[in-house]
Amino acid sequence: MRLDKIFNLLIISFLLASCSEEVPAYREIWQKAHHLDDARMVEFYGEPGKDKDNMLGAILEAVDGNWGKVADLTEGSRPSDIYAYYHNLAMAMEGCLADSLMYYYQPFERGLFLPVGETSGQLRIAASSEVWYRLGEMTMAEHSAMLAQIFSPEHFGVPYLKRLAEINLVNGQDEAARKYLRLLSKEDGCGKWVADRIPGQQSKAVKEQISYVKSLVPKSDAVHSPYDYRGMLKNLLASNPDNQLARQYLLCLDILVKDLVHFIEDYDPSRDRSRLYDEAVLIFLAQRSAMTPENIAYFGLSEDVLQDFSDYNNMVIFNQGAMEPMQEKYGKTYWFFYQYAKRNNK
Repeated sequence: MRLDKIFNLLIISFLLASCSEEVPAYREIWQKAHHLDDARMVEFYGEPGKDKDNMLGAILEAVDGNWGKVADLTEGSRPSDIYAYYHNLAMAMEGCLADSLMYYYQPFERGLFLPVGETSGQLRIAASSEVWYRLGEMTMAEHSAMLAQIFSPEHFGVPYLKRLAEINLVNGQDEAARKYLRLLSKEDGCGKWVADRIPGQQSKAVKEQISYVKSLVPKSDAVHSPYDYRGMLKNLLASNPDNQLARQYLLCLDILVKDLVHFIEDYDPSRDRSRLYDEAVLIFLAQRSAMTPENIAYFGLSEDVLQDFSDYNNMVIFNQGAMEPMQEKYGKTYWFFYQYAKRNNK
């Protein structure tokens, strides 16, 4: 999807949001879904605030696959890992991750995956399962969903029960899925969701969704670190080269961690088209003094992007590498990100 389509989507999204119903009270929905009284809700999630409510809403809407709502809730370039994570996932589910990537805050690989550990907050743990499920990596998805359940305030949460039920349906473990569905059947508002997923009685839409996710699951197991994101994405693609979400994530992971050697290895200019990729290719070629007509033709680089890259480098020289003059004109390019973005390890 090209940039003009991205801008059109943003305009339509804004108009729909301005005409839509009042935003749901996600904090109240979250509180009810976790069986929390007011005091416990404040203890674990603090006082009400728009950003926190948007994060809660993004988690709830993503579990049900409402990507337009997820995109609206995470709109804007806020310096937040969770905002970036969900906005990137929403864009990827629409097939336009690469074309949107440089228009929002990107905390390197944490904009694609949320690592969890002993110091991770509960919301980060709660969110971490979603991308793994959508990619088809059920082991990581189940691990994260179980951690979310364990570290939730009362060791309970409807979003995690939903995710665990679907993971077990994908894995063909119907009895385990029924256990989670029975628990969910006792929750207000979950009746239809449960009825549509009972093994042997699933709705057509649910059957298709479960079948699709099942087609993404790796056919062979691989031993890996929980932080070997590239290795897991490569394993997913080895089993299913048509896993478009995994392909978007692999290329954008290479780009965000500034690993252009692996990017060129993973990139196929005959199928992966984006201005972002062209900008990354130009950095790679320039670093190796390989801006030959043959390479320019092979990667399909246009005269416009070549001229823009020349103008960018001339402006860097003119401003002696100062960041501020570059940001206004080139702040949404990969060239700017590659040269000036610094990793925050906090």
